[in-house]
Formats: sequence, structure tokens, C-alpha cells
Amino acid sequence: MIMQGIYAILDEKNFDFNKLDVIVKKMINRNIKYFQIRIKGKFSDNHYKIIKSINNICKDSNCHLILNDNIEIVKKLDLDGVHLGSEDIGIVKARKILGDNKIVGISCYNELSRAKHAEESKASYVSFGSLYTTKTKKNFTMLDESIFFEAKKMVKIPTCLIGGINISNFHHVKKLKSDLIAISEGLSSETDLIEITKLYAEN
Repeated sequence: MIMQGIYAILDEKNFDFNKLDVIVKKMINRNIKYFQIRIKGKFSDNHYKIIKSINNICKDSNCHLILNDNIEIVKKLDLDGVHLGSEDIGIVKARKILGDNKIVGISCYNELSRAKHAEESKASYVSFGSLYTTKTKKNFTMLDESIFFEAKKMVKIPTCLIGGINISNFHHVKKLKSDLIAISEGLSSETDLIEITKLYAEN
């Protein structure tokens, strides 16, 4: 599966979930096609309703909605896929539950062996980071860029960079040539959304 572009991480810490439909529509208008909803606490009925609404918007716009961790809701709402970290369900089990056609992304932090295993187990993409210091996650691993370059040579599935990416460092991140560039807080203001998507579109 070809996956390329800015990957918006819709984390509750950085976005007002009650206005998420408006936010996602603005992002789609700026040519963002990949979205991940990240809810770290308990799922409420309101969360469920919001995810359902965003899924409909994404389907209507030919975009992809991925949910962090919660594979049961991915299956129940027929979302496009799930993103899994080291403490979540394993990729082999995830594939059994979701089948071969859904997106399964794997956090590799800075571990090449994890990326290789993910590819062998039919992951859709592998994510590396944190590239920079981030406020979105409490305990994060800093990524050495040389690890990412090794990973790009080693795996054939799409790569994703994440962690503290914003308007001030985006120019450098783009030069690293990751298939996906995952951004959360860096897209939370409309000005930055416009600037980053403009920069991405430049040759």
C-alpha cells in the first residue's frame, strides 16, 4: 500500500474534540489524507460518537482514519486501521482480527529489529520517533536520525516520522524523505496548518 503525506495525529491534549469535525474538514481542504485519533484515557459515549462522525467525513473525502490502540472500536466502526505501540496487542493478532486489508501501523521508536519484525508480520507502515522533544507524550524515546536512514534502506513498507515536528523544524524533516510525517501539536493552530501544508506542497 502506498502511503504518503502529512499524517495528522488528533490527540485530545492538542485538539478540541467537540470541534473535531470542523478541524478535520479544514485539514482535508489542505490536502491531508491520513488521520489518527489518539485517546489515552477511558472511551466515553461522546468519544464513540465523535469517531463515528470523523469516520464518515473521511470516507466521504477518500481519506484514512486510524485509531490509536483500540482495535475493538476499529473493528466495530469499520475504521481504516489501527496504530499499535509496544504495549498494545501484537501485530499478528491484530491482523487476525482486522484481516489483510486494514492499515496496521507499528511504533518502532528507534529499534531496527522492531521495524524488520513489523514488516515480516505484514505491517502497513513503521513509525520512528520521537524526532524532537514533544509535549504530547510523557515518556518518549529520542530517535537518532542515522537509525531512521538505516530503516529506510532495510524495509520496503512506508516509513513515518513523529515527535515534536512543527513549523520551525518542518523544512529539515521534509529533507529526511519519510513517506509519512506525523504531526499533532504542530497542526493545532490554523496558521501552522496552512504554513506546514504549503511547505509540504513545495518541490
